[in-house]
Amino acid sequence: MKTYGLLFITIVFNFSLSCFGQSKDNARDVTAIENATVRSDNSSKENMVIVGYYVEETINMTFGKRVTKYEVSKLDMVYTNDLGPNNTRVVTPIYRKPKVRRVDLALQSKTFVDSSATKILPVKVEVIAPAEDPKYVTIDVVDTYAKVLGKGYKSIEMLTKVADRAYFDGDLATAAKYYEELFVLKTDLDAMYYYRYAESLKGINQMGKANEAMLLFESKNTSNNVVKHNKLVRN
Repeated sequence: MKTYGLLFITIVFNFSLSCFGQSKDNARDVTAIENATVRSDNSSKENMVIVGYYVEETINMTFGKRVTKYEVSKLDMVYTNDLGPNNTRVVTPIYRKPKVRRVDLALQSKTFVDSSATKILPVKVEVIAPAEDPKYVTIDVVDTYAKVLGKGYKSIEMLTKVADRAYFDGDLATAAKYYEELFVLKTDLDAMYYYRYAESLKGINQMGKANEAMLLFESKNTSNNVVKHNKLVRN
């Protein structure tokens, strides 16, 4: 509190000196203006500052006089033209009390937190096991059928699948074998099986059986023009 009081007294003292110096300087400046005089009342100007100037210019004429009045904020804004003899320009300073800005100084307090008293809770981490990719097993049905046939178990479907696989893979001996076993189980089959059987026999040079198989094929496929042509050629 003592510090604030001392600071306020210092500001007031400096301010009074500045006001006094300002008044003396303004008086010197006014005398430099043509036809200008300074008018000041006898009231105390302590703790006051000049905020402007009131100017009154009087021009004396033969029939009366003309008076011009105006206010300016700065002294250098007063007209400096020569008004002529017996004419006057009166400059009156305008005083006002200055606005004192009050500054409040406050000490900011800092709050310290004792981290040792803070309880740290454990962090739960969820562990997810990676999903396993599904495992696929590729099974070759025809190979399985072939293994089953090798053990003596036979069916029309298995013989058809295995014989066709061997035929298209170029294994004509195996194809002829399983086509022959197929015809033992069933004779009323599609004509194409007899054709494939005949071609398989030709591939392994069993021409006698091949011709017989071709005749069976032609008998089951009489509507085919190719078959009719082959019959005419043989006849």
